Amino acid sequence: MPYCTTCGSEYKQGAKFCGECGSSIDGTAPVTARRPSANPNATQEVVLWKGKPASISDRLKGIVRLNTTTYTITSQRIMVKTGLIGKNVEEIELLRVRDLSVAQSIMDRMLGIGTLTVFSDDASAPQLLFRKIHDAQTVKDVLRKAVRDEKIANNISYREQI
Repeated sequence: MPYCTTCGSEYKQGAKFCGECGSSIDGTAPVTARRPSANPNATQEVVLWKGKPASISDRLKGIVRLNTTTYTITSQRIMVKTGLIGKNVEEIELLRVRDLSVAQSIMDRMLGIGTLTVFSDDASAPQLLFRKIHDAQTVKDVLRKAVRDEKIANNISYREQI
């Protein structure tokens, strides 16, 4: 059996291309296939958390289907959708998030809810509030990890101005 001059593997008599490296048997350059990107999921957005306000009044609104505020955290951005007839959507890219804060009153602690404040460099929404969400500290941790992962993926480091 003959051998490929490029990679040295055997090929069948009469073949026009090497089965291993794809080079032409007559000695021309190998045929290269397009390789997929290293991370095919790099541009896909994944929902990490989705919720609604969970205070007593918001739960009553939910029964009547009037609770129209929805909070969403994805792997790339934060979205707050509000409105019953007219919709308002606030978005902040995770790369613009500077700081996170959770506030809970005594009543909020008894109900297991809290308000998460997102501080950002976004000009249109420098502060974004997730009002009265269930288990606010866990949501803060999910968001913090997502922000860190997104900044690492985009080679962005945070430096305080001294």
